[in-house]
Amino acid sequence: MRITNQMITNNSLRNMQKSMTKVNKHTEQMTSGKKIGQASEDPVIAIRALKLRTTVNQLAQYKEKNIPDAQSWLDITTTSLDNITKRVEDIETYCVQGSTDSFNSTDRSAIIDALKELQDMIYNEGNSTYAGRYIFSGYKTDRPLSYTETEDTSKYSYDITQHFTPDALETKNVVVDGVDYNKVDAYIAGTETYTLPNPEMVYRLNLAYENISDTNNNGDTVLSLTAKDADGNDIDLTGFNTTVMPTTEAYEYYEVGPDDIHIIEETGEIIFGENVYNTLKTAADIEVSYAKTEVEQGELRPEHYFDCTQYTVMSDGTVKEVDYTQPEDGQKIYYEVNFNQSLQVNTEGNKLISSDMSNDINDLIYALTELQAAEETQVKLKAMLEDVQYASSDEAVAQINQMLEDIDTEIAVKKENMQKTFSNNITKFQDYMAQISAVQSDIGSRMSKLEMINIRVEEQYASFKELKSTNEDVETDEAIIDFNQAELVYESALAATSNIITKTLLDYL
Repeated sequence: MRITNQMITNNSLRNMQKSMTKVNKHTEQMTSGKKIGQASEDPVIAIRALKLRTTVNQLAQYKEKNIPDAQSWLDITTTSLDNITKRVEDIETYCVQGSTDSFNSTDRSAIIDALKELQDMIYNEGNSTYAGRYIFSGYKTDRPLSYTETEDTSKYSYDITQHFTPDALETKNVVVDGVDYNKVDAYIAGTETYTLPNPEMVYRLNLAYENISDTNNNGDTVLSLTAKDADGNDIDLTGFNTTVMPTTEAYEYYEVGPDDIHIIEETGEIIFGENVYNTLKTAADIEVSYAKTEVEQGELRPEHYFDCTQYTVMSDGTVKEVDYTQPEDGQKIYYEVNFNQSLQVNTEGNKLISSDMSNDINDLIYALTELQAAEETQVKLKAMLEDVQYASSDEAVAQINQMLEDIDTEIAVKKENMQKTFSNNITKFQDYMAQISAVQSDIGSRMSKLEMINIRVEEQYASFKELKSTNEDVETDEAIIDFNQAELVYESALAATSNIITKTLLDYL
């Protein structure tokens, strides 16, 4: 085969170009620190790089965002639960004191204020937030657990459906026709007939809210009481006499016959006669529907607790209607904290701050308030005996003395009722503390699990980051050696080619 000068020249230039390409490649590797600049240079490295980069980015998201967010959410929840526990413990302490009637008359007003303050503090903890989200509100993280002081509650109203078991039926000791010093003049004048106070025990069902209504703001009648047996069949309640009691005369509330049902709008209580009670205690489910047309600041928001319909008056005067249903499995919020691993970060407030707890605190306040009112009546009546207006009249003195004798009996009954109420609530608030403790234990388990996951993610992140570097990055020492070798080859090729190309046929003639 004849080799021409042109062939030698072309081959030399082609090989020199290859050497120049290698020099350029190693130059780029040294300046970029990467093995390849384009996928076409090495498709295997490129594909592996895409997978490893995706994995590293995901692990970085878990390590730097998701896990710290979950940790912060759980930390804030733990702090709130600790504070709620302390408040519940304080109430339980008051229950122990009240059960032995260690309060004196001057203490009761302060204790009433203290119980109200503790209730507000519990609700405020229920409105705790993390990064602008309410942590105890389930999926509805944009709204607090209870109405805050800054909210315009006048634009809200509700149709609420509550379900009870027969365990919710309880007894209540009341005094019918209690002594009222404001009626002394009417008794003396004969315009009203004095009735002796009558201690009674009634059966009741305590709804979640006070100041309820039988009709909503649309004028629809929504108040109803139904019951079902264990087989889901309706229990017939049509033979009983149901009366809605909107009056402020509290003593009329509790004057029930055996077949009577009194629904008290003011206090949110349903009072049953004995026959009604005996029928309802056989039920598997008791359902009560009612309207809440006036919402007050500090009250629990019904949409977090019950199946309900919320009516909101918008700025243009229209009414927005939204139905809420409580899912059976709750409203759990999960964070993805590792590949195929999710962790629940939220705790639902309705499992901690129940409407039952609110009712129990209110019962303590009412028991103290009623006893305090009876003692104040006693003080007023004694002052009337020293008033010339009454002291000069034998009839007035006799009437007041009779009322003083009866108020002593009423005070004794209300004091006993107060002690019983506080005593019964010792166990209830101990149960609340046990519930909170169980939730705290669950959160502790989740935090431990999250810590283990965090350690695992950090290990994975370091491992995959190293794999990514091994796949993509060049070793500086090797890159320098490869560059020097390529440069030496290129320079040698230049020298050799320059010698060959300068020779022609004439040089050999």
